[in-house]
Formats: sequence, structure tokens, C-alpha cells
Amino acid sequence: MSAARVVATCAGTLFAATLALAQAPDLAGTWRLDLDVSNVDAAVSLDGLSGTTETETLHITQPANRTVMIESSMRQSQARLYQPGGKTSNRILLGEPGTLTLESKWEGQSLVSEGLREFSAGDAKPVAVSEVIRLRDNGETLEIVVTASTADGPKTSTLLYKKAPSLGPCESWPSPCKRPGAQDP
Repeated sequence: MSAARVVATCAGTLFAATLALAQAPDLAGTWRLDLDVSNVDAAVSLDGLSGTTETETLHITQPANRTVMIESSMRQSQARLYQPGGKTSNRILLGEPGTLTLESKWEGQSLVSEGLREFSAGDAKPVAVSEVIRLRDNGETLEIVVTASTADGPKTSTLLYKKAPSLGPCESWPSPCKRPGAQDP
């Protein structure tokens, strides 16, 4: 293959990758669960993010490295990471301890993650898990569809979150931030 053809192929691949990144939706923000329109199955949850099947408030950030990070206002120390085009392993400390290992990718405007939920103790077999995250209603609704294999077959929860207004300055949050140069009381 000629040098010009190699350069053209590499440039085309780089352009396609850049275009795919530019088209990924911006999921960042604070989201509040709307239980009235969600369809929750008690057997399926966002493991590790809450003590219940549904997490009331989620905070999502998307740093420049393309990672999508989801945190719960209930379990702030238990973030869930997604690396589109890669694999992440998230420790689950709440409920039944273990790990959730997911391979994630963008499919159109959806972040699709598939993998295994493994348990640290007991004889529990790993559970296949699928999560699909997407925006609806012109970005005002966040939809998370979680499907898990169970002994009774696949179970699914569809969680619908509404975009929340600003939470105010971080000093007023439940776990307040500390500004550079600020003194401890």
C-alpha cells in the first residue's frame, strides 16, 4: 500500500472517530427520578448506587477523557464508570458486595453497556447485565433501561429521570466541596 493511501486511510479513520465523539449526547447534569412514569422491577436495580431499587437523584459528569460517571446523592462514594469503547470494573459495596464489569459503546445516541455482575460471597452465580442510557424529550428526560438475568428469566427496569435545576453552590451540597485556599472551621 502506498504511503499516500496509508495516510488517507488513517485520516479517514481519525475523522470518523472524531465525528462519533462529537455526536455523543451530553448526559451531564443532575437528574431526579420520576417514579410515576418509571417501570421498576424489584429484582433489577442500579447496583451499588442506592440501597433501593430506584435511585432518587443521579449526578452525571462526562470529562474530556470520554468517561461517563454516574453518582448517586444517596451513595456519593460509590460512583459508576462507563468507558465508551472500553471495559470498566465497578466495585459494588452496597447490598451484596462484588463487581460489575461492563463493556460500553455508543450506539447512535444511546450508551449501551453489557457485562457481568459477580458476587464476592456465597455460591451466587454471575448475572448478565445490560444497561442502556439515552436522552428523551429534547434532553429533558434521561432514560436508563437495566436488564438482568435471573433464575426466572430476564427482568427489566425502565427508570425515567427529569433534568433537575441547578443545585446551587457546592458549599450547600450534602457533602460540600472545599474551595482552594478555604480554611477549615
